[in-house]
Amino acid sequence: MSSVLRYLGKPQPRDPVTRGGPQLHSQVHRLEIRARKAMQAGLTGHFLSAFRGRGLEFEEVRDYRPGDDVKTIDWNVTARTGELHVKLYREERDLTVLLLVDLSASTRFGSGVMTVHDLIAEVSSLFALVAARRDRIGAILFDDTLRQVIPPRRSWRHGLRVVREVLGAAPAGRGTAVEDAVRAAGRILHRRGVVFVVVDAACHLPRRQLVALAGRHDVVLVRVTDPLEREGSQTAHLPVVDVEQGRRWVLSPGAPRSSQPTLPGIDAIDLSTDSEYLPAVQAMLERRELRHAR
Repeated sequence: MSSVLRYLGKPQPRDPVTRGGPQLHSQVHRLEIRARKAMQAGLTGHFLSAFRGRGLEFEEVRDYRPGDDVKTIDWNVTARTGELHVKLYREERDLTVLLLVDLSASTRFGSGVMTVHDLIAEVSSLFALVAARRDRIGAILFDDTLRQVIPPRRSWRHGLRVVREVLGAAPAGRGTAVEDAVRAAGRILHRRGVVFVVVDAACHLPRRQLVALAGRHDVVLVRVTDPLEREGSQTAHLPVVDVEQGRRWVLSPGAPRSSQPTLPGIDAIDLSTDSEYLPAVQAMLERRELRHAR
């Protein structure tokens, strides 16, 4: 991965795995409280509306009532009984949500109190807990290889397991195997599902593979960056190093950052370590709701 910025001599963030124990438990508990508050504020409702199930499933036939859609009239039953009857359907809410979580070494970068990895872990965990309320949730954790595959299951406890694995994983590797993760997602999901690809914004994305995946599933790309990585230094020349490739260079003041390309059929959320992420997530869900309503 190129253009990953880091101050030379800046201490590396402490390995989350070594924190472990009560501290990790406290972190999970704090995130669970945050997720519950977000759900109570309407996030779950937006999530359910933004991502549909596999279709409508027939439920029952009942008498016609004023206000019923005439398109739902069951003419066969109506002809037999001589009275109007309508068919009722319910949405078949059978979704599998899969998280693709970037744990590459470049995510250790952070110019403030939060690193790119911290934000990737937190937003991935929020998606896991929201999905665990109703849907199956699984995850693929990757750095320069596929580090861990957590098969999708439906339960709050399993959602918490995904959260613990994501929060407890330490960034590592000398590359980013996002293409392998995308291919693995295609193999895991046999029916239409939802894939959240949560990555360092500086990583190179496999455009063709992502668009192909989006042709069969709902894909949301979450790109996480840091203000210094995005905007560069405004006042000084900074020595930087690509922690994955070992290359070193000097970042000039105001060095422009390359814009992120749009990918057809894929919703994108751009997040930064210096700002709140929930409004951006909420806005994406509302955009999807509006598209469904048309």
